[in-house]
Order: sequence, then C-alpha cells, then structure tokens
Amino acid sequence: MKRIRKTGAVFLALIMAVAMSATVFADTLTEDDAVQNALKDAKLDVTQIKALEVEMDSETNSYEIEFIQKSNKTEFDYEIAADSGMILEKSVDYAYKHNKSKKKIGKTKARKIVAKASSVSLKAIKKGTCKYTYKKQGKYELKFRSGNYKYEYELLAPNGKIIEYEYEYIGTR
Repeated sequence: MKRIRKTGAVFLALIMAVAMSATVFADTLTEDDAVQNALKDAKLDVTQIKALEVEMDSETNSYEIEFIQKSNKTEFDYEIAADSGMILEKSVDYAYKHNKSKKKIGKTKARKIVAKASSVSLKAIKKGTCKYTYKKQGKYELKFRSGNYKYEYELLAPNGKIIEYEYEYIGTR
C-alpha cells in the first residue's frame, strides 16, 4: 500500500512539473489566438469579416492583423504582442460620406464625444490637442495621452461622428 502512495505522489509531482513547464512554453500566442483577440476586442466574429490579413513581425514579436467588417466596410488594424496577447496598437477607420458643410459642433463638444467613446477623462483629453481642419470637409483632430497609451481621433465637424481613431501602447510591457 505504501508503494502505491509513493508512486501516486511521484506521478502527481510529475504531472505538476509538466503542467508548469507547459505554462512557461505556452506563453506565445498562435496566429489564430491573436486573430480571436482582435475580433473579440472589435466585438465581431469571423462571419462578419470581409477580408483578413495576418503577419508576424519577428522584430517586435507581434502579430499585425487587418480586417474589414462586411456590413459597414469599417477597417480594423491591430498589433498584438505574441508573448502576452496585449493589444499594442489599434486603429479603426469608419466608412462615411463626405459632407461639404462648414458647420461646427465646437471643440468642447468634440472633446466630450471623444471622452465618452474612449473612456478617458475629459481632463486628460483637454491636456492634448484639438484642432479643426477643412480640406474636403470639416474635421476635428484630437491627440492626447492617458496612462501608457497615446490616442488620436478624427471627428466630422458638422455632427461629431467619429470617423477614425487609434491608440498605441507607449509604456513598458
């Protein structure tokens, strides 16, 4: 009876050692895992995607993932760390119709819209820049930092619709 217990204890220790070593070596995401992380963040599933491109950047040890949503042609770009699954960079570009109106919602309202969309405090956004430009149409461009991220947003000036945004991790991993 004692021999069985020793064997059981040795077997249990072996299983635990294998499990711990598997954890050490399993910390690199597969391409599929990285794509699933991006889709989950975008609140989409594979059936809602029109086109998908994935590349592994060996210099940064990260996956670069690009896809287009079928329903509204929104373009998503992600950079995801292969070792942690952390989103290092995200860019979203919405499809929209050009509007030649010179109407403006104002910088204050533009900042409030971005604060709500980004979940970043209005105080942090006010420390950044907000500028109005008019080329083919009027837009507000906001740039700011919060925590370990830097953000950039573009909004249509007449109605405050967000047409593009991106954020990038600038801290240490």
